[in-house]
Amino acid sequence: MPTRTIFFHIGTGSKIVFYLMAIASTLVCFYGFYRRFVLWRKGKPAPAVKDWAGRVKMLWDQILLHRRVRRKKYAGGAHALIFFGIFALFVGTCIVAVEHYGAWIFGEHWFYKGAFYLACKITLDVFGLALLIGTGMAILRRYTAKPKALGHNWTDGAFLTLLFLATLTGFMLEGAGLAADPKRAAYVMYSPIGRVFSLPFEGISFLAYAVIWWVHMPFVFGVIAALPYGRWLHIFVIAPTIALQPERKMGELEPVSMAEVEETGRIGLGALMDLDRWNLMSLDGCMECGRCTEVCPAQAVGKELNPKQIVLDLRQLLTNSNKLELEGLSTDIISDESLWACTNCHACVRECPALIRHVDLIDGIRRYRVAEGRLKGSGATMLRQLGSRENPWGLPASQRLDWTKGLEIPAASSDDGREVLLWVGCAGAFDPKGQKTVRALAQLLEKAGVKFTILGPKERCTGDPARRTGDEFLFQQLAESNVATLDGIGTKTIVTQCPHCFHTLKNEYPQFAGNYEVWHHTQYLAQLVESGRLNLPQGYAESVTYHDPCFLARVNGETEAPRTLLNRAATLPLTEVGRRESKTFCCGAGGGRMWMEEDKSQRPGVNRAEELIATGAKTVAVGCPFCKIMVGDSLAQVAGDNAPAILDVAEVMLAAIANAAPQEEKLAAN
Repeated sequence: MPTRTIFFHIGTGSKIVFYLMAIASTLVCFYGFYRRFVLWRKGKPAPAVKDWAGRVKMLWDQILLHRRVRRKKYAGGAHALIFFGIFALFVGTCIVAVEHYGAWIFGEHWFYKGAFYLACKITLDVFGLALLIGTGMAILRRYTAKPKALGHNWTDGAFLTLLFLATLTGFMLEGAGLAADPKRAAYVMYSPIGRVFSLPFEGISFLAYAVIWWVHMPFVFGVIAALPYGRWLHIFVIAPTIALQPERKMGELEPVSMAEVEETGRIGLGALMDLDRWNLMSLDGCMECGRCTEVCPAQAVGKELNPKQIVLDLRQLLTNSNKLELEGLSTDIISDESLWACTNCHACVRECPALIRHVDLIDGIRRYRVAEGRLKGSGATMLRQLGSRENPWGLPASQRLDWTKGLEIPAASSDDGREVLLWVGCAGAFDPKGQKTVRALAQLLEKAGVKFTILGPKERCTGDPARRTGDEFLFQQLAESNVATLDGIGTKTIVTQCPHCFHTLKNEYPQFAGNYEVWHHTQYLAQLVESGRLNLPQGYAESVTYHDPCFLARVNGETEAPRTLLNRAATLPLTEVGRRESKTFCCGAGGGRMWMEEDKSQRPGVNRAEELIATGAKTVAVGCPFCKIMVGDSLAQVAGDNAPAILDVAEVMLAAIANAAPQEEKLAAN
């Protein structure tokens, strides 16, 4: 019957040494993990997880299917080969252990035999080869391609080399065993890789086999001992990080209560002690792959922000807490320049294979520094205007109706019986480009026969700029006032042209009992067209490309509605830019950056404008008033008078209905 002898020709003395080494390496491994576990426990308790079904699905997607890891084909392929190779060999080792120790009760060859044994052999050979290839690919990438964002610590290469040698000598040992054990000759075809390795060992003696066995074992024990030290700790951490992550949607920040501030005397993340246990654990989940840095718009234009380095700096603080209390470990290790360069675009969060929430960390530290009065310049001015005038432009509420001149739009009341409330937003009310968008939207709603209303002077900023910049309590003040206003008129359905308003009203106002059906205007217009209430002819004659807003496409997953409308409105097919949908490149306005001064050479919008111009499209369509301002200014900066027109999707639709090309909006370069 097919089987093999465990510890084939390995004497008692060698077994004793083997077990001593096994115990030592296991203890070293356990200690490496336990020391980090102790550090995580120093953090605040994390919120309880309720949606376990969702967590199981997430584990399936991210651990077993490697969805995020596979976004990088070469690196993802190498990682998958290494992961599944290690996993299969670990399972195989467990099977051998069950066979060996179960023999004390059931006798020899009670379990690991017959067809099961042969299936295991061929499976382990295949996955062992996968591990060998994957490790080789990783070594090759590290020392030939040398990706800048990856980071290059000598310990990483050392571990990969150790893993490669452990796998290679494992195949050598298998080949030597096949050559030395005549009983296994009949089943050699079930060890295809081992059979190749057996060819040089024909006629090998038992002593030579034992020598190869001892060459292999130290490499294996070295791998076991090294696992929880360095970036390889993520092997233990990523699964619990995914399973226990906060039950908040991407972009939804955690509220802070005044009672908590009164109890602790602080707000935000001023020291490591302010992070909860999940956040501390997630720092150790970092694979140091650098994908977050590669997609960061601030990093792309030469700003100081490096999302990966923020995680590594905080992790180093955590390591330092072996000797110090967390309270004494200040997050000042992150510079102000780096902190406020973040646009909150969440590209880093989307790319991270470990599901680390970089933006939560950044915005948490911002909260602390804003409370300490450390935000200066135009950002601080915006917050003062937002606090005094309830809008970041600092203009009087009476001007919120200026955009309605020539239109008859009723003010909202509790008994007007209207279908929807049109949430104009501050950009729609006060910015000339935003006013054109909201006027076009209002006219489209009228053409569709939608009964809608507006708040007018009663509308305030949703508070998004305050929350993203770091003034949490100003955000809460605005949110609670808006919720009271909306509930007072019985609002159920809201349509808004601003993705930031859309996200805040839809995903963050429920934190303050503000529960509404919220639509981005492209979603609502697409529904009107689909239902036949709004006739949309293909009357727009210019070529069009579309820029996806971060908070609509990446954070809230809406990419189809605007494309459906543009393809219905334009006579030419939509010309797509390379980075689009959830991979869109930020215009630079988010995270409060809309109101912060920056050098023209460091505008993310310029980077984006160059991509959009390269499509050759005559019109750039957008679905966000901030994108319209930032990308529009950047288009003018790059192309001057030759810049393509920049229009909101609603404006393109209105022009198509009018069956006339719109007047191109020529923007003066700033």
